[in-house]
Amino acid sequence: MSDHDIARFRSKAPSNRLKVLAPVVLVTLAFCALCSHVLIEARRSALERAGDAAANMAVAIEADIVRNVEALNLSLQGVIAGLGQRELASLSPELRQRMLFDHSTAARSFGAILVIDENGRLRYDSRNPSPRPLDLSGRDYFRLQRDQAAPVLSVGQPEAARSSGAFIIGVSKRLTHPDGSFAGVVAGTVQLSHFKKLFNDMSLGPNSTIMLGRADGTMLMRWPFDEALIGRNIGHAEIFKRLKSARSGRFETTAVTDGVHRLFVYSQISDLPIFVSVGQSTGAIYAPWRSYAWTVAMLIVALVAMSGALGWLLLRELNWHSEAEQRLAMLASTDGLTGLSNRWHFDDTIRKEWRRARRDRTPVALLMIDADAFKTYNDTHGHQAGDELLKVIGEAMLANVRRGADLGARYGGDEFAVLLPGASLENAAEVAGKIRAHFNRVCRDKGLAEGARISIGVACLIPERSTGHAALLTAADEALYRAKDGGRNRTELAEAAFKASQEIAKPALVAAA
Repeated sequence: MSDHDIARFRSKAPSNRLKVLAPVVLVTLAFCALCSHVLIEARRSALERAGDAAANMAVAIEADIVRNVEALNLSLQGVIAGLGQRELASLSPELRQRMLFDHSTAARSFGAILVIDENGRLRYDSRNPSPRPLDLSGRDYFRLQRDQAAPVLSVGQPEAARSSGAFIIGVSKRLTHPDGSFAGVVAGTVQLSHFKKLFNDMSLGPNSTIMLGRADGTMLMRWPFDEALIGRNIGHAEIFKRLKSARSGRFETTAVTDGVHRLFVYSQISDLPIFVSVGQSTGAIYAPWRSYAWTVAMLIVALVAMSGALGWLLLRELNWHSEAEQRLAMLASTDGLTGLSNRWHFDDTIRKEWRRARRDRTPVALLMIDADAFKTYNDTHGHQAGDELLKVIGEAMLANVRRGADLGARYGGDEFAVLLPGASLENAAEVAGKIRAHFNRVCRDKGLAEGARISIGVACLIPERSTGHAALLTAADEALYRAKDGGRNRTELAEAAFKASQEIAKPALVAAA
């Protein structure tokens, strides 16, 4: 088998490897892509579930606050209605107390209901029919109604109650004179401990927060509770930017109070200037997902490892089969004694090269080599000596037929052929001379018996459209026969040209010793 044929055979191996590996790689990549998609969706779902849970919690908190504020508002409305009664001033303190505050709510979360005049002095107190004179003009819920166009119902800042020291917030309504001028406020207080307990009862994960705040940035209550944060203004936080554009929503950010990254869900409470927000640590949200992701990642790694092992096994088997096929092909196309190509491979190759040369209009040269008087030599010196002579001829051919497309073959018995595609007659004669010189030198070195000689016939043709490769074989054979007729142990060159009419010119034989 020639080097050209071996290279062509081996060139098929990468294509075969690709056909085997491509399905394994594609299946592995598809599985990895599917797992990645599942992980991304699981992460998105974890965030969405956490947001929904926080939203439900915010709704529950909002409902509680609205219920309490509405109850307090009804109480304030009742006090305002009582203040409009003309006989109020003539009543005894006990009767006045009943008229103003008997219909007020008695919920634990509420403190006193106060009536304050336009100068900030306490007029009536739901806890005491004869209250002590107090100046409440500095209270936030009073100043809101006095100094600006406050809402109908306003919520003050958290302050410490004078009697107990507990944190309270004031919810107030404006009182007006008949001419519309400011006449004071009626205010009810709400104990922040109620919201502290409410928030504490909510089930949240680690590093999570619940906050109740005013729209101006004042923090009213926070869980986990931190007294230092109550009343603090955090108006620069992201949530207040969001409140300006939407009454409710959800977003992720790093908290300004403790630097923890959280998912926040917020909602403004009814028409009040307050809001509630629930923040859950993204670390806690994604903790179960990370455990799941590690499990999936391990499965992916295991699959990739198994796919790699499978691919390696398939490649090993493919290489083994490829090498086995190559060895079989070599055995099928190689002469076992000389290592040259056999007659079958030579016939197949000369047909292919002849068609190529006819298409490209290039020459094809052929050497026919024959051992002189081989039968006599074999009978005289024995079969082993005859085989050794044939091996030396093969060795001389292999040593001097070096181009990839060239082919040396045992044509049959003691006859050999050298196919030289693209070579001129002169090039072929040069190769013939080298083969002869190599053969003679090895015979001397190995001490082969007298009579070890070869004759060579050389021909070169450019194929015509209607001419087959048999013409080249015929020309080379005729040159070989001329060499034998001329005394053997010589090389004869046959020059031949084909006419367009498919006539073959008679070869002109030129003897060369």
